[in-house]
Amino acid sequence: MKKLFFIAAFIGMLAFSFSSSAQFTVHRFGNADLGDETFDPENTWLQPQYLNWLDTVSMLRIYGNYGEYDAGAHMTFGDTYLYTTLNVAIGELGYTDTDRMWLHGKYGTYITAGVEAGDTIMYYDCDRGDIVKFNRDVETSGVFIQSDERFKENIAPVEGVLSSLKGLEAVTYTLKNNNSKLRESNSQVPVFNDKAQRDKDFFDGLYAAREHGSDRYGFLAQNVKEVFPELVHTDKAGYMYVDYIGLIPILVQSINELRAELAEVKGEKEQSESPMMQSPQQSSQIEASLQAAKLYQNAPNPWSSETVIRYTLPQSVAQAMIYIYDMQGKQLKSIPAQGRGESQVTLTARDLTAGMYLYALVADGALVDSKQMILTK
Repeated sequence: MKKLFFIAAFIGMLAFSFSSSAQFTVHRFGNADLGDETFDPENTWLQPQYLNWLDTVSMLRIYGNYGEYDAGAHMTFGDTYLYTTLNVAIGELGYTDTDRMWLHGKYGTYITAGVEAGDTIMYYDCDRGDIVKFNRDVETSGVFIQSDERFKENIAPVEGVLSSLKGLEAVTYTLKNNNSKLRESNSQVPVFNDKAQRDKDFFDGLYAAREHGSDRYGFLAQNVKEVFPELVHTDKAGYMYVDYIGLIPILVQSINELRAELAEVKGEKEQSESPMMQSPQQSSQIEASLQAAKLYQNAPNPWSSETVIRYTLPQSVAQAMIYIYDMQGKQLKSIPAQGRGESQVTLTARDLTAGMYLYALVADGALVDSKQMILTK
């Protein structure tokens, strides 16, 4: 008798819970609803003429309690307390029907692929700097940075960066892998039992769980800060980050400055040639020779072990050289261009480090052309 009583009570409770006026409703399609429905299931959306557009795929729908479209539906986790102090929530926050998915974390949002700190893929933490951080390499089909002139003010040209670049030193490195705690928590989260300590241990483990990988190329933030302090960001814990994108305009401007210096050297060389030493016929012959001379882009480019530089020189050229410069304008190599007509020289990476370089063809003391190349290792 007791079993029958409990079964009858359970069936009665289900019948009450699944009624049209309850907060939890199960429909004949197997769908379940949480919250008050806007539409009356007896008179509107379960009638035959509406069944072709009725959503019978979603197994669970959650209705909010704001406005005509049941806005503001969300799920909360943990010690959420009041709506204005939500700690963790998923859904549609606010009072209007935005049709947007919100992942809300009062002190940040983390995406992980496991339970260990090192499994964290990316995160935004309010107590650890106002930036989104990725704990993995990121691959994308394209990146666009907001750069429209209409977004900017106090615009001024960048000048005199070529000499400053001499202060930068490119390095190779691997990420650290040690068990020491790299950071101290700056969290202002109120203490709920031992929750704050568990969070601190997790975050400390996140920063310590760095795996050894292959060599990487880059700069040391401390070095960059000495030369271009505007390109270095320091977080609340004192750790520095380099704006590598911001380095691109500086590198481009340095190339322009180097080209201007080469053009100036060419002009001075031409002015130093005394008209008394050359007849008009000789001058026209030299000019014709330089017009026929050509310098081509190296191949392959970028390159890692060796690359070929092709050029064309007329037979009338007495002496020609190919010069290799770094981005600071320092001459690193000089290679005799002995061939005439279409010829080439081979450049090896034996005495060079990874980076961007300029190479120039000079024939009979005059600059024919210059081009850029990139060495990777």
